[in-house]
Amino acid sequence: MECNFDCAGGHQILANSWFMGDLRFEAADLSGQYWTWKPGPGLDNWRGNSLVIFLIESGVIEVEQEGGRVKLNEGSLLLLDASIRYTQTSGNNSRGIILRVSKTSLEKRGKAMSCHEMFTPDPASPDVAMLKSLLASTAAYGEPCSAYSATLVAEHLTDLMELITDDMTAPKRVLSPEVILRNVKRFIERNVGNEALDPDAVAHGTGISRRYLMRLFERDGSSVMRYVLQQRLERAKKILTSSGTTLRISDVAWQCGFVSAAHFSRAFKKHYGRSPTDIQCGGADNTCVSQGNP
Repeated sequence: MECNFDCAGGHQILANSWFMGDLRFEAADLSGQYWTWKPGPGLDNWRGNSLVIFLIESGVIEVEQEGGRVKLNEGSLLLLDASIRYTQTSGNNSRGIILRVSKTSLEKRGKAMSCHEMFTPDPASPDVAMLKSLLASTAAYGEPCSAYSATLVAEHLTDLMELITDDMTAPKRVLSPEVILRNVKRFIERNVGNEALDPDAVAHGTGISRRYLMRLFERDGSSVMRYVLQQRLERAKKILTSSGTTLRISDVAWQCGFVSAAHFSRAFKKHYGRSPTDIQCGGADNTCVSQGNP
């Protein structure tokens, strides 16, 4: 962790670390610890490009940064900029979840996060309570999950960081068309399983007008429904190549928002030049059992 320790004590930090997409999780027993980070950017400049989120599971942890001090109790959530030196003092029986979030990932979502002061979200907020619950469950079950699931969950959690990275007293930022289009595309990617996903649903879900939505995609050389179809087909291909022959083609069609297996099969073959069954068989070492589906 690249820290300086108070050598007067004989405690050890017991931590488990793993990556999920761009997110790094650490579940740590920090009982009786006092430490400060060593000067420097850290391995691969992670401090310069990371925000750190603490979720306290038990005990008491005090954090001091640039003259500010916060005392975190069980259930507390803290956001701080990893590029700014801080010290941490932990009481007995103190455990926590530490999450590193890439600033680059947040900036792609229109969040300018450089030199952010320490921030403790409102513990009474239902939104914050929901986010804490999601972080805790992801830390509990995320490490052994598949790479595909890990990437999806990491994307969702990074999107949800907006719940705590938006300082409500800060002036609202005007997002560029490029950032808005990225946000729209992420919304589509997260909702491709909804067969009712159309321009009106996308516009409503992203808080922009239908006309502006259409203009964004026209500038991008595409259209809303063409992008929706592309994302549905890409998701279907990932599912087909990773599930072997254990999943029915009709179930894949349903998961990816197609109204029928026949419609899915036609669109898939037109796009990839092979039927869904062919792709599925190829992903299972060319061993395929007929499922009675198109």
